[in-house]
Amino acid sequence: MRQFIFITILSFLFTVSTHAQATNDSLQILSDTTVSEWAFAADAYYYFLPNEKNTTTLIGRADYKSFHAEARYNYEAEKTASVFGGYRFETGKKVIVGATPMLGIVFGNTNAIAPGLLLDITFKKFDFYSESEYLFDFTGKENNYLYTWSELAITPFENFRTGISANRTRLFATDLDLQRGIFAQYSFWKLTAGVYYFNPFTDENYVIATLGIEF
Repeated sequence: MRQFIFITILSFLFTVSTHAQATNDSLQILSDTTVSEWAFAADAYYYFLPNEKNTTTLIGRADYKSFHAEARYNYEAEKTASVFGGYRFETGKKVIVGATPMLGIVFGNTNAIAPGLLLDITFKKFDFYSESEYLFDFTGKENNYLYTWSELAITPFENFRTGISANRTRLFATDLDLQRGIFAQYSFWKLTAGVYYFNPFTDENYVIATLGIEF
């Protein structure tokens, strides 16, 4: 009789344990399959400009699988916003190349349509990044403009990235058609802080402080 009761108790405990394990496995599978495929990021660029009012450029990004969307403010011009949408293509194993053709609408002090392209290339500790857009101004073709921001960088150790940068913009005026400089970035937690120094050894040098977050 005691053996029967003991065997019954063991059978009951085994059944409960098996059911609990199956339930936990099911919850784990459910949790894994409900992880969001969305990714979001935001960046702020604060321009310390000589002989001009300092200004801030804001950029927000959202990605779902290969779909990419952006919203920008004070990028093409002061008090001007823009929204972009595009699709990312990627290829390569050792050398990874990604390209995202986009189309955007610009509105505010400047009103235009702007096709654009994001390009990134990564090889070991080296990477190249470029964002470009050609603005077709609604007021006339004489106001059309090519914007570009490019970076060639190395990540010598974890969380630190540095290199050279170039950009072409109408956000502020200089005698140089292409702004050239150096930069350094440091990442911690979900944040990335950076400093860009453009046009060194000239009278038109300026600094951009940046802060980005991913979530």
